[in-house]
Amino acid sequence: MTTAPMTDEDASNMPGACTGAPDCSYEILGRLRLASRLGAREHAPELGADAFHGLVGEIVQEIAPLTEASPAAMLVTLLASFSAMAGRYSYVHVGAQRHYPLIFALVIGRTARDRKGTSAAAVRPVLDAADDPGAPFMRDRQIRGGLQSAEALIQAAASAGSTGSLIDGGEPDQRLLVVEEEYARLLVVASRQGSTLSPTLRSVWDGDVIAAHTKAATLKAEHPHVAIVGHVTMDELTFLLKATDVANGYANRFLHVLSRRTQLLSEPGRLSEDRIRYFGERLREVIAFSHIPREITRSPEFRREWDRLYRIVESQPSGGVMYDSLTARASPQLLRLALIFALLDQSPVLEVVHLRAAAALWEYCEASIAHIWGATLGDPKLDELLTATIAAGDDGLDRTTINRLFSNNLGKEQVDALVGALLSRGLVRRDRLSTGGRPREVIVALR
Repeated sequence: MTTAPMTDEDASNMPGACTGAPDCSYEILGRLRLASRLGAREHAPELGADAFHGLVGEIVQEIAPLTEASPAAMLVTLLASFSAMAGRYSYVHVGAQRHYPLIFALVIGRTARDRKGTSAAAVRPVLDAADDPGAPFMRDRQIRGGLQSAEALIQAAASAGSTGSLIDGGEPDQRLLVVEEEYARLLVVASRQGSTLSPTLRSVWDGDVIAAHTKAATLKAEHPHVAIVGHVTMDELTFLLKATDVANGYANRFLHVLSRRTQLLSEPGRLSEDRIRYFGERLREVIAFSHIPREITRSPEFRREWDRLYRIVESQPSGGVMYDSLTARASPQLLRLALIFALLDQSPVLEVVHLRAAAALWEYCEASIAHIWGATLGDPKLDELLTATIAAGDDGLDRTTINRLFSNNLGKEQVDALVGALLSRGLVRRDRLSTGGRPREVIVALR
């Protein structure tokens, strides 16, 4: 799976590459992304090495041999927890809008044995060690399950802002971390008639004011900064996630991360106290850096690569209604992740390495969605033909085999249209094989 922006030279060397057009490589990269996500339908994704950039990557790679937890789950848990601790100090501009380092993460296990909770437990000692002893965030500002309503969340955020201040002394410190190890229960709460939890969480992600009016009082948190880490199984998620939560943008505010048990350890280990203290001190320094109010700017190199990647994610071919809906917020998710990686590097400037780390994690999220819900080309016959072509390997499929695949029920024009659609998307190539007589034409899937 491609996990970083491709160079123009890489793009021009791809089969079917065009030359001369300034946007040509964007089209080719979009096709490659389509091919990789279709492959994820059958095979669980692998997280690219670029995602393990910087401090959080060091922490995860040192813990990984000691635990059965998924490295991807540990990584996104660290990133989301740090995003809560970082608060609304540093930001990037998108037009006139500020985006703060804030993400929602959903860790998804194929079964209950995929060690979702283990991933949080494995990194928690480092997060605890990073806390300010005088104002411990993990102790005082963490909600562990039991979130029953929007009103409860608003009250918690408002109460958290009773001490401290942010940008120019003008904003209360309304940071919170919600860890919901039974995320299915949260979906049930949000689906109840009259519940405002879903729109409230959408407003939190957007950085807007959240408020609720009760008989007793009006609750309001004007500057909420609430990160979420949820745990759920695939069956729970696919059964309980409502169409309205997909359509209204609630679901695509979460990074969907597939958690897989990576090894069997009858006696898992843990970091030594010295290493916990070492990583905790480094993370505490990063948090202090993040609490300097300022705009994080973009380097010229970042701007060039961001322009390239933005065009790819905003113009990629459809992967089906569910896939498209859950990945529709790709650009802001990528930018927020890049901002978080920059802050972890204590960099006041977004650099290409931060974008590549963000892209690696985002592609894993895209592939997780494709693996859980499937991805499609938008036509069942086209999906069927591509699946059969991939299964045929280097032998490919000739016209006779394709006709047999569809029980000889399709006319020549229909088959030509299907083959042409795969060719135009860059998913197959056409080979002509010498037979001693009339050449045999086959289509072969591109890998």
